[in-house]
Order: sequence, then C-alpha cells, then structure tokens
Amino acid sequence: MISITSFAYLAFLAIVLIGYYLIKPSWQTGYLLLASLVFYCLSGEPYTLIYLAVSAVSVYYAAIAIDKATEEKRAKRILVLTLVLNFGLLALLKYNGFVLDNVNMVRGLFGGDKIDFAVRIVASLGVSYYTLQLCGYLLDCYWKVGMVQTNFTKFALFACYFPQMTSGPISRYKKIQENLYEPHPFVYEKVTHGFKRMAWGMFKKMVIADRLGLIVNSVYGNYESYNVLLIWAGIFCFALQLYTDFSGCMDIILGTSECLGIYLPENFKNPFFSTTIQEFWQRWHITLGMWLKDYIMDPVLKSNAWIKLGENSRKRFGKKWGKRVPTYLGMLILWLSMGMWHGSGWKFIIGEGLWFWIVIISGNMCGKSLQKLVQKLHINPKNILWVTFQRLRTFLIFSIGLICFRAENMGQVFAVLKAGVTQFGERGFSQVKGDLGYINLILLCVALLVLVVVELIQNKEIDIFEWVTKKPAIASWCIYLFICGMILLSLSISGQSFIYAGF
Repeated sequence: MISITSFAYLAFLAIVLIGYYLIKPSWQTGYLLLASLVFYCLSGEPYTLIYLAVSAVSVYYAAIAIDKATEEKRAKRILVLTLVLNFGLLALLKYNGFVLDNVNMVRGLFGGDKIDFAVRIVASLGVSYYTLQLCGYLLDCYWKVGMVQTNFTKFALFACYFPQMTSGPISRYKKIQENLYEPHPFVYEKVTHGFKRMAWGMFKKMVIADRLGLIVNSVYGNYESYNVLLIWAGIFCFALQLYTDFSGCMDIILGTSECLGIYLPENFKNPFFSTTIQEFWQRWHITLGMWLKDYIMDPVLKSNAWIKLGENSRKRFGKKWGKRVPTYLGMLILWLSMGMWHGSGWKFIIGEGLWFWIVIISGNMCGKSLQKLVQKLHINPKNILWVTFQRLRTFLIFSIGLICFRAENMGQVFAVLKAGVTQFGERGFSQVKGDLGYINLILLCVALLVLVVVELIQNKEIDIFEWVTKKPAIASWCIYLFICGMILLSLSISGQSFIYAGF
C-alpha cells in the first residue's frame, strides 16, 4: 500500500503531474480518472474496486432516472432503493462484526448460544468517505439543488478522485464540479504552493504525530504502570496526535490537489482556538459535520413526524421546551450518526457521539445562567485569561471523548479514567523517557513550538505559505530547509498509517 508520506507517493505524483500538464487540456479529466484507478489499485486491494464501482454506477444511473422521472413516487422509490443499496454495502463492509457481537450479547442475556459466524470482508479504500459523497450528490439531485452529471467519465472522477480517496474531504458535487473538470494549464505558483502545503502536512504527521504516538502507545499499552500526571499527558497527547495526524493528512491531500489546479474544501480551521465544543466541531472535520447536518439533521427536523413532535411538545412542555425537545432529539440522531461513522463499536457511539451530544445540549440549557454568572463576577468575555480558560476547557472535554476513540474497548476506557484519578506516585517517568529518548523529545518540543506559532498566524486568517514567501529569500529558504530537515530526521520513526485512513 502506498502511503501519502512515502517516496513512492511522491514519485507517483511526479509522474502524474508531468503527464497531466503535457497532454491536451481536454484529456485531463480522463487522465486523472486513469491515475485515480491506478492509485486505488496500488493503495488497496484491487478487487475491492468492485464495491466502489457498484456505488458509483448505481448512483450515476439513479440520478439520471430521478431527473427523468415524471412522478414523485417513482423518483422517491429510486432514491430510497439506491440509498439502501449504498448504505447497506457500507454497513456490510464496516459494521457486520459489530452487529454480530451485539446479537450474541442479547442472546447471551437470554441463555442463547453464541452465533459463531464471522464475515471477513476487506473494505474498499475510503468507503466511508465516498459513500457519503455519492449519496450527498444523489440527494442534491433529488431535491433539485444540484445538476445531474450525464458524462460517466466525469462522474467517475468525482467518485474516485485519487487525492481524497485516502481520508476525504467529503466534497459537494455542486461546489467542485466546475473546478474539477475545467482545463488546468501549468501555473508555477499553484504547483509550488501545493508542494509547500504537502511539506507542512508531512511535518505535522511525521515529525509531531508519529512522535506523540510513541508516548500515547506507551501510556495506553501499559497504563497500570503510570501515575496520574502521565496518564493525562497520554490522554492530551492523543488529542494532539489525532489533530496533527488528520490535519497533516488533509494538508498533503489538499496540497496534492492544488498542484493539479483543483481546490478541495478545507476540513480544519484551527479547532483548538474554540471556546465551546459546538464551535470546536464547526472547525474540526468540517465536511463531515456539514454533511451530517445538511443530509441527516435538517431533513429530520423538517419532516412531518418532527413537526408533529414539536406541536405535541409545545402542548405538553410549553413554548420554551416545546422548541428544544425536537431540536435536541434531532441533534441526538446527528451525534449517533457521527459516532457510528467513526467506527463499529459502542466506544465510538459513546465517545464520539453521546458524550459530545450531552456536553452541547448541557451548554445550551445552561447557557443563559452561565452568562449571568459571568456578568455577576464582572468577567470581561473578551479577556485573554477568560478566553484561554474556555479554550483549555474545550480541549479537556474533547480529550476525554477521545479516550473512547483510542482505547481498545469500554472496559479500558473506564480503567484509564480510573488510573487518571487514583494512581499517584513516581511511576512511569523512566519508561516514557526510554520509549521516546532525549533527542526525539527535544525534536518534538521544537516541532510543537513551531506548530503553535503557525496556528497563531493562521488563526488571524493569514496564509502561512504566502507569509513565508514574502519574507527575505534567505529567511524563506531557512524555513524550507528546517521543515525538510525535520522530516528527514523523522524517517526512522515514521511509517505509522494515518488514523482516519481506517474509515
């Protein structure tokens, strides 16, 4: 499998770029489709391409059929059948083990025998991403808010465009179609800007995330041997690891696409500057959150059943709570979907779903009371200390939710939390030092400092790459050489796959 941080990927990209800018512009779409299929076969099991083909072909023809349908019932029937097919295929590839485990658990409660039937199916590359992307396109066609693509070559490229096959982002067809298919002449500034962004993504992944992974693996793999301080250090390090790993992956993907003249949607916007969890999730994995809101939560809230639920709630609970009940239940569906998307296990449903739902609705219910308390304490909402406290609180809440993400099961989740409040003493310092080493610790600290500086600049809506370019040549090249040097020094410890590539 080709990793997007490997020399093999850089060689593949170089070959693609040379051919892409040498051929006729009218051939670029077909050329990119061929390159995407080659990348898919090199990065995953080639036979799993059949799953992608089933999804792409079914959605392509369903959209055309819906567009031509003269009756609403027929259009709706086609939509439902196609969605069932695609989400059913996703469930088969991703959730069959989870369903079987829960069936056996229920059977065990009633004294039934365990069903020993394992379905071992290799999922296709990026199945969670392209399924949502294709189904979003189909729903837009059904709602008449997006154009139907009748050229199968163009549609197939949208379905399997190689930069986003690894870990997204989840693109909207109506927003990407023009840029994806228009001719792209060679533009030096675009290509160099793309490579700079790729280098920054590799820095975050290889220099920071992979080193943080050594600490996280050590703590979670032997949490009984660590004290409270190091347990929480491991918990916080995983939050930073996940961010630098996933956002680094996005930088490489978006940088790759920019080299081709194609701009994909941003997936992160400095999430650790958020002062609330709700704001955090508007800055983290943006395309997933927007997809779930637009295609699950909003349609649910607008459905006849939910409107009727709102009317009944207002009669029973009054005007204030009558509005909140259907909204909070709609949010529950969204967050359960968020948890299910992240993985096939209760730890994902609880940690990535229910936990954040509870935090957000608690904040909404207590929002006015907290504002009054802040006013009584004469706290300036814009005071840097107060804002910093809110950001740290948000980071803590997010990190606690990620314990479920990182732990092997819910049993380990509770064990790690217990260790984080009961295991005092001097245990674990020498072990972390031995696993990481002084050199790696120094390099990690330097890299984290660089990350903080870059995030501060980016949070001011400044393009960091343009900012560096405008510096004197000697300063710019020193920065480039520093980034590349740190990446080269990290080759010996890199090689871990991207965490979100598993989805």
